[in-house]
Amino acid sequence: MTGSSRQGGTGACRVHLVRHGQTAMNVENRFRGRRDVPLSAIGRAEAWEAARRLAGSGLSLVYTSPLGRAREVADAIAAASTVESVRVHEGLVNLEYGRWEGLTREECAEADPEDWLLYAGDPERATCPGGESLAAAADRVVGALREIGAAHRGETVAAVSHGVMLRLAVLRVAGPSDADWQFDLPTGSAIAFDVDGEAITLVSDLDRSVAKPDPTAVSLGRTG
Repeated sequence: MTGSSRQGGTGACRVHLVRHGQTAMNVENRFRGRRDVPLSAIGRAEAWEAARRLAGSGLSLVYTSPLGRAREVADAIAAASTVESVRVHEGLVNLEYGRWEGLTREECAEADPEDWLLYAGDPERATCPGGESLAAAADRVVGALREIGAAHRGETVAAVSHGVMLRLAVLRVAGPSDADWQFDLPTGSAIAFDVDGEAITLVSDLDRSVAKPDPTAVSLGRTG
């Protein structure tokens, strides 16, 4: 799920924002947050598949969230593209889930139903109990895109982050869709953005109509 070819002479930076590979907590559908959860065997295979997909993109640098599962994917991408170094960017770190970290979505909904309804249906107003607001996380990842774009005008780079951060970037850049903001986004996939100064354009052709499966939809009366 990468973007189309660069448009010559725009001066924009093409950023391939990559979701890290699978972990055991992804399989259990538990919020990883800032826990340093390692990739599973499938996740390591996804890391190298992501690296192969980007190998012909002409990457000049690879950025990563500071968490190890993202760094492992970034290292694979750098190796496949013969990029000499990987640079950590704190703006790419995962959402701080507070007391929801380690819980399933169903457990979050049972513990904090009002907060969960905001998270699921109105992310710009939602805050994880004891953690970070989704608006602050969206500001962070968009700020990271702009900083990376400013440093690499006319270049192509990769940046490895986390599923919720990719979805929040899309929400901010492309605006809300008629469907759930938590659209289906496979581990190891990438979304391309062009960054030109303050302007950020979504390049990838995304299908946001397919939502991530939500076990709380029936119990909370959501229709998805």
